[in-house]
Amino acid sequence: MNRIPLVPVEDLTPAQRDAYDNKPGGKLNLSRLLAHAQTMQPGISQAVQAMMMDITVPPLERQICVLAVLHLDRGEYEWAQHIQVSKVMGIPDEKVAAIAGDRFGDPVFDDREKALLAFTRQVVKTVRVDDFVFNAVNAFYTPRQIVELIHVIGLYMLFARVSEVAELEIDAIGGGEFWKKANQKAGLGGE
Repeated sequence: MNRIPLVPVEDLTPAQRDAYDNKPGGKLNLSRLLAHAQTMQPGISQAVQAMMMDITVPPLERQICVLAVLHLDRGEYEWAQHIQVSKVMGIPDEKVAAIAGDRFGDPVFDDREKALLAFTRQVVKTVRVDDFVFNAVNAFYTPRQIVELIHVIGLYMLFARVSEVAELEIDAIGGGEFWKKANQKAGLGGE
């Protein structure tokens, strides 16, 4: 049972109800939990939409970053969703297992992914990023992409915290098809 109750469908705002009725993620428990923050939730939704459609970080790398955040913050609800996303996106099980095993330097990752994972770990765990890790990520990513990655990390830290504080029950696992369609719509593939 959720510690914080979900917003009843009949109490959703018109925009939230539209999302509930028409968007793949609208019926998920997380959407109805976030709906409590009626004035903040639209901005969060807009940020998620931008992350799905408009950032320049490649989708597979975005997803590796998301998995790392969820592992580090022990976000069980979102982890369950993003395991499916990873499968749909074609991320090898060995990479998912390495992240789940806290092996961010595993040989299964290339140097770019290792830099991304080290950066993600430090942003999540220490906030500040040391020069060595920053220089490593800076060798592979543009300033825009680095700031985009910080936004991705921050969004998933938020989702992990909200869902874990609420002890959100894992409901339908709908993330895979949702992200696949978003990536395709953005012209990013996702196979």
